[in-house]
Amino acid sequence: MRTQDGTTMLELVAVLAIVAVLAAVAVPGASRVRAAVSAGEAARRLALVLRCAQAEAQSSASRVRVEVASGGDYVVREESGSTVMSGSLGATVRSTYPGGTLEFGARGWAGLPGATSPRAGHFDIDGTSDTVIVQLSGCVRCG
Repeated sequence: MRTQDGTTMLELVAVLAIVAVLAAVAVPGASRVRAAVSAGEAARRLALVLRCAQAEAQSSASRVRVEVASGGDYVVREESGSTVMSGSLGATVRSTYPGGTLEFGARGWAGLPGATSPRAGHFDIDGTSDTVIVQLSGCVRCG
């Protein structure tokens, strides 16, 4: 009797079924990881934008306004109204600053537009635990 080497159709179907089950389990987990990574990246990008606006306010000794829309778009404007930078964070944002707008004064302290006293606050990214915190002293950090 002669034996044949190779796989049968039944073995091939069983392997494909196992691969399909593993893929069905792995794909949702991978998309959650990707969303968490992109939210973390958006938080780091927003912190960088805020630090740049703060540095611009200090170097020009004038007020610099940062407007962050809930959709993640941001605009940084000088006191004169000219745009310093703009872009998108690629994530939704909620803020304790009304309208997502804050202003850095000449000393680098963050506050509400037109206000003379500093105000701490934070920005929450995409409903995750990724947060950008603006402390009363003007320190901007990811939390």
